[in-house]
Order: sequence, then structure tokens, then C-alpha cells
Amino acid sequence: MWVMSRRKDKGSVWERELADECEAFLSGHYAQYLNDDGRPVPEWAWLNVLAHGSEDDIRAFATGGPRLRDATWHHALAFLAQEVLNEAARRGGTVSDLQRSTLVPLELELAATDTRSDMQRAQVVGSVLTTLAEHSRNRSA
Repeated sequence: MWVMSRRKDKGSVWERELADECEAFLSGHYAQYLNDDGRPVPEWAWLNVLAHGSEDDIRAFATGGPRLRDATWHHALAFLAQEVLNEAARRGGTVSDLQRSTLVPLELELAATDTRSDMQRAQVVGSVLTTLAEHSRNRSA
């Protein structure tokens, strides 16, 4: 009896951890979740807040908050968040529309090609800017 209940407890912990990780990913807090858990944060994961965060989260980053431990990513996300807000305003759509059409596909593409050490921060930032520019060109064509 004790062995069965112990296995169930381990399963519950694992299931809860998996659910927490999925929730962090889908809410735009994946990089922070990994960082807080002491795990390495792949470069692509920093754009998770842009791809899944609420418009309020993105606005907060655009105005310089919340503070991240990694100052370079803090500044990069502030810049990219402002670009996302500008692009949504330029096209007359919502941030949510831009996330679905552009940022989530980019995030998945970068995640699929990242080998944890090959992707550089500048590549991620450049990819976001290029994708937003292509999106803007395609919308105006």
C-alpha cells in the first residue's frame, strides 16, 4: 500500500511541475520560470513574453519593467516590446493578432532550431525585427 501511494505522490509532483511549466510557457513567463528554477534559459525563450504575454505584460516591458537579472535581455525586450506595440498600432490590429500571426510561429521556429548554445542573442533580436518588418510589408502589399 505504501509503495502505491508514494508512486502516486511522485506522479503528482511531476504532473504539477509539468503543468506549471506549461502554464509559464503559455502565459509568456517561460524564461523567468526557467531562470527561477535554476535551469538554463535558451536564447529563444526570452521572446516568449512577446509571443504569449498579455498586452499589459508587453507594455510593462516597453516602459522598462519588470527588471530582469540579465540587463542585456532587459534592454532588448524593452526595445522589442515597443516594436511589437508599434507594429500592432501600424496595422490597426491587436497585439493578440500579431502574436498569433507572427510571433508564435517565430518562437516555435527558433525553438525548433536552437541547440541551446548555437543561437546568439543578436540572432533572436534580429529575427524578431526581420519578422515584424516582413509582416508589415506583407500587410501593406
